Amino acid sequence: MNNYVLGLELLIIGMGTVFLSLYLLSVFLYFSGKLFGPENKKKKQTEVKTEKVEIAEKNRETEAEMQTGVSAKKVAAVSAAVYELLNDQKKYRIISIQKSNQNWKR
Repeated sequence: MNNYVLGLELLIIGMGTVFLSLYLLSVFLYFSGKLFGPENKKKKQTEVKTEKVEIAEKNRETEAEMQTGVSAKKVAAVSAAVYELLNDQKKYRIISIQKSNQNWKR
């Protein structure tokens, strides 16, 4: 019986030591990543890029609207109305009326 108690004590001490050291290592890595990590620069660069992309998309929309005379919102409303009118036939389905994102190729 004495050997079982000793084995259980060693098991608890060993597992406790391992988990404590892993926790302290994760805390150290977290704070070192916050202090020395390049995330702040990347966040600022991505914010600037997204602002530029939004401005470019607005410019494209206004150019397309000036050329055709129809806004994207009107096209979406008309396509939704046509879909509701032809809902009984069920031969086709509108998957999405939103612009596709072409920035996934980074």
